[in-house]
Amino acid sequence: MGRSRLTFIDRSRPWRATLAGLGGLWALAILPFPATEFGVPLWAWVFRHRAYFWARESVHDPYIVFGALAALSFLAIGLALLPDLRRAGWGGALMAWLVIAGAPVTALSYLNTPTESPLHVLWGTEAFVLIAVGLAGILAAVTAGSRWRLWVRIVLGLTLPLLVAGTLATGYWPHGPLALLGVEAIAIILAAPRAADSAAATAHLRTFPPSRDENLPLPSSGPAPPLA
Repeated sequence: MGRSRLTFIDRSRPWRATLAGLGGLWALAILPFPATEFGVPLWAWVFRHRAYFWARESVHDPYIVFGALAALSFLAIGLALLPDLRRAGWGGALMAWLVIAGAPVTALSYLNTPTESPLHVLWGTEAFVLIAVGLAGILAAVTAGSRWRLWVRIVLGLTLPLLVAGTLATGYWPHGPLALLGVEAIAIILAAPRAADSAAATAHLRTFPPSRDENLPLPSSGPAPPLA
């Protein structure tokens, strides 16, 4: 009976957590291509493996191709987060939509890498999207409300430092921050309050609204004062 009352948001939670995890893993898997082309030596060892070597040799410009493919990670993580973060107030909804918006911004950024590209001014703009996502995480922590666990709200508020940590740990963005954002998204999705419980609480308040008089003091049961 309890299972039948689960909403689509609750039933899809394991699948959305998996989608977010795949988005983070995808960003980490393709990170070595643009990072090494950009001059980050940390990931050069990866190309000793044939799969990475031949993948790099099979495309004309690994920096542009595998950089633009990070858009898939933005899209996967954002879509996975959206159903739950929409219930975290306007701050949560803003955060989720900013992650989704990172998909087209990242694709346009890398595709316009050459200086002769008509939209070369967009190159690197995904950094501003990541900063906006981090700042929106602070707003989401504020607007989520007490129904959300305290530690989840703390994690939301620490999104920007986590994204910075992902950049420092991997030496490259947006792929590094996206890998860590995928981990954060899994935690948020699995720990978010159940939509069924929220709906039941709202329905109960609508059916049985609190009385205005329930907090008034009860009349004294002592003897009546003598008449003047």
